[in-house]
Order: sequence, then structure tokens, then C-alpha cells
Amino acid sequence: MEAVNTDNLNRTIFISDNLPLLKSLDTESVDLVVIDPPFGKRQTFTGQLKPPLTDDEKCIERKLMESWGVVDADTAYDAGLEYPDQTGTTAKFNDIWDFNIRVYKDWLDDLEGVCPAAWWLIQSTRYSHGNGTAAYIAFMVARMLEIRRILKDTGSVYLHCDHEANAYLRQMMDGVFGAKNFRNEITWVRHTSSQRGSQHQPKRYGNIVDTLLFYSKTEQASISAFVPLSESESKEKFNLVDEKGDRYYDDSAHIWRTPNMGARPNLCYTWRGFTNPHPSGWRLSKERMEEEYQKGNFVITPDGRLQRRKYKRDWRGATRSNLWDDIIPASGSERTGYPTQKPQALAARIIGASSQRGGVVLDCFAGCAYVPVAAEMLDRRWIACDMSPRAWTVVRRQFHKHPDLRIVTEGEYPDRDTGVQPDLGPAIVIRIRGPHELPSRTNADPIPMRVGVLPEPKYRQKPVESSEDIWDAFVEQWGTGCWYCGQVKEMDRRELQLDHIEPNNRDGTNDDCWNRALACVACNSDKSDKLTPEETISKAFYDGRIYTPALRDEQIDSFNRRCIWAKERWERIKPHRLIENNDPYPITR
Repeated sequence: MEAVNTDNLNRTIFISDNLPLLKSLDTESVDLVVIDPPFGKRQTFTGQLKPPLTDDEKCIERKLMESWGVVDADTAYDAGLEYPDQTGTTAKFNDIWDFNIRVYKDWLDDLEGVCPAAWWLIQSTRYSHGNGTAAYIAFMVARMLEIRRILKDTGSVYLHCDHEANAYLRQMMDGVFGAKNFRNEITWVRHTSSQRGSQHQPKRYGNIVDTLLFYSKTEQASISAFVPLSESESKEKFNLVDEKGDRYYDDSAHIWRTPNMGARPNLCYTWRGFTNPHPSGWRLSKERMEEEYQKGNFVITPDGRLQRRKYKRDWRGATRSNLWDDIIPASGSERTGYPTQKPQALAARIIGASSQRGGVVLDCFAGCAYVPVAAEMLDRRWIACDMSPRAWTVVRRQFHKHPDLRIVTEGEYPDRDTGVQPDLGPAIVIRIRGPHELPSRTNADPIPMRVGVLPEPKYRQKPVESSEDIWDAFVEQWGTGCWYCGQVKEMDRRELQLDHIEPNNRDGTNDDCWNRALACVACNSDKSDKLTPEETISKAFYDGRIYTPALRDEQIDSFNRRCIWAKERWERIKPHRLIENNDPYPITR
């Protein structure tokens, strides 16, 4: 694999605006991004550090800032940093957004050509939620475009948010990553009880959850998110024991596809004397059936019954759901005083599911350090970034709570290169880098967004004639036979129904005769919104309403001829109907 600059950035925290850092990282160089950005709440959050900074910590923090030329709020602003209070008692961040502070007009103008979906979202957000939220979304778009670039094709991103702007962030992520790469909207229960009682009449329910938006870069991304069973649950689930003493359960109910799953001719076959009596077929291909039989997962019992077995040895666990109500908020020694701190267990679950050992994990809003610590404990490489120098102090403190990790930070002890800690000997060193010490890109230019021209939507058309007229015309031309199975019915609309060839809930673009067909009740029910006309005719054959393969093929040809006739009829009568109605719009039913 080609070398990228993130290979040399493990255990590095950057104190910088994260956008320049993101721009400096190589394309396709990160495996997982986990971020807890501001939530767009239009306020400044202030927390009390626990405990307040010691004199030594304040001295280290002050010397670090001075090495970057930061001596007050003005020089911090020039460097793109937030200047921490000098009492050493608070941790705060600004969550107030405005266009004249956060958004460059040139950037927004260019965005329309780079990611038009995001550009339109920003404009619509101004109308629906105001300029403040729109400026916040613009801030996030700029960073998400870079995150999309730096993620590997197997990579994923988790974006933490709450009810304030999650609807807009979801649309933003759809625009940047593509709706097809949306994986989950995860609900994390961050409180175990709702709001405290009040003497006033409530106007809404208590908010006790946050949201994690989970997207992948491409279809290549996967997760490992299984919940193991307890010993008692395992014995209850795998309640049978085979002749070798291995536990399993009987899964014979899933040998064959059920009739309501539709006809699958390619899965209809005879295997070792067994045949599904329904045209829905087997669950597995014939090759897979034989393979599973050789593994012992399919067994022919002494009484001649076919049994499917699911063994405990093959069980990885149930797939974890998107409701996470078992991770308690940060408490006790884990607390830092950051007002919106997330627990390390939350990051550990994400990192364990969506990355491999040695993978690169990035947190570019790393104020409370919950991601770096979890990544280190799970043997991942990690990179962190925050625009407040106080975040570095918090990161250092959080690692000190885990002495078994043998972590020290640069500048903490005189020998910063070897990482020799007086009491422990050789240790792992976390590097600290300032706003002017960002890495240099080593690989190609940014991968461009694949942006196409937005096509004109295909609108539903009002029919030029009523369904009664269509039914009468079809019967007059073709009689009362079903177009699918050919069986002749009574001249009754309850017996012979007018079917949509392309169903309304799939692609019902028109109610006109070119998209309609006469169908008996059985064929209309079989077809529903699941089968094509050819599949519906084949289903009628398997169900015995069409007697021979030759008649089935003839019925398919007949159906196609009738559809051609209906299309020609529609094109012939449409102009006349529009003139008769003296209306630019066709008549409704």
C-alpha cells in the first residue's frame, strides 16, 4: 500500500482549527472518523474543570501557547485558536454561528459547483431555521467534504448530534456522502430520567437522547457489531445437542422460501430426493445446499426428514440494534468538567465495530479526549485535533488516569524524545503540534466530487381518460380474458380488475392505458408491487392456471402485443382529449 502522511502521525494531537488540518491530511488515509462537534445550540458552553488546573499545568499550557506566539485573546484569534481562561478553572466552547464570522462568500459560491446538494441545503436552512443554523451547516459542510476525501474506501464516519440540527445534518451527510452510503441513525440514551418536575405545564417531552449519524465512504465498509449471549441465553437458544456433543437449534423452518415470498424458478430444484412443492423454491442454491450438507448444517434424519441446524460454534451473536441504552454517561474519575463530555465506552463501541487493529482513527473535535483514549486502549492508531489549548491539558489528564498505558506527553518531562518517565522507565509519547506545525500532503490532489447535472423530475401525469373508459376499451378490443394467465372472466370489474403494470408505489408515473392491463383477482394479487409481468405469468404457470410451458410463452407474447396496442391507442387519442377539454392539463379520474 502506498505510504500516506497519516502513517507518521500516530498519537499526535493538533491544537488548530480542524479545517486546515483536514486539508493537510493525505487522500484516502484514514479508516474511521468519530466526531462530537458543536450541536448548533446558539450559546456558549462553560464547564468547571475537575479539578482546576494546578500551577504546573497552567505553566505548561502558557509556555506551549507562547511557543506558538499566542499570548492573549487577539493573538489566539490570529492563530485560529480559542484562548482559554487563565484561572485554569473552566473548559468552554462557543456554539454561536453567523455568516459574517464563519462563512466566506467565495467558498459558498464555489460550493454550488462542488456539492450542489449541500449548497441548496444551506439556502433552504436559512428559510426554515434561520441564518445561524445555516452558517453552522456551512461550517460542517466544509469539514465533511474534507473528511469524505481523507477516508479510505473501506472507511466510515460517525457524527454525534442532537435534536437541534440533526435533521439538517442528516441531509448534509446525504449530500456529501450520498444517501446510499447512509448506514444508521443511532440513538444513544444519555440520561436515564427525563427533565425534573416543574410547577409549569410542560410544552414538550424531555430530551434524554442524542443521535449518531453513521455513514460509510463506499459499499466496501462493514462493521463487526454483535452482542454475545450469556451462558443461560446460549443454552436456551441452542437447546439441542448432536451426537458429538455440539449444541445447536432446529432451524428447519428456514429450509424453503415461503409461498408469499414469490416465485423463484432458479431456486426450484430437486436435491437428494427433496423438492419444495411451491414455486417459491429453496432458501439456498443447490451448490450451497450441498456445501452446507457436507458441513453438517443440513441433516437427513433417520425418519427421512430434512433438518437444518444452526450451531453455537458458528454463532457470532445477534446484530446490535441502533438503540444504545446501555452506555451510561461519563462519571466518576472519567469526568473532566467539559460540559458536553461523552463516555469512553461510547467511543470504544464505535471504534471496535468500525475499525481494525492498527487502523487510523481521527477525532477532529477532541475536547474531552474520549476518542483518543478509547482508540489507544483498543490498539488503534489515532490523530486528534481541537482549537483550544485546554483540550491538550484534558487529553493529558485523561491518559494519566490509565497508568497501565504508560503514556506521557511532550514537554511533560525533560526528555521528550525518548519518553523516559522517571517512575516507569520508557513510555509512549503523545506529540503536541500547534497551528503552524501541520503535516504536508504527499499524495494526489483532492478527489473531486462526482457531481452530475440535476435532472428535471419526472412528474406524475393526470390521465387523459378515466379508468372506466380504459376498462371498456380493453374489453371491447380483447375480451374479458386476463392478460397474465389468459383465463376468461365475467364482465364484472370485481372479477376482472384494471392493474398498473408499473405499480403506483414503485414507479407509478401514469394512470393512462399504456400503463394498465386487465388482470384476474389471482394474478393481480400475485403481482402486487413485487413481480414483473413475466414473473406474474410464470407464477400463474406454477400455480396451474396456465397448463403448459408453450401456453406460458404464448401468454407472454400476447401480453407484449397488447401493451404495444395500448401505447399506440394512447398516443392516438391523447391530442383529441386535450382539445375536447380545452385545458392544458389532462382530465382527472
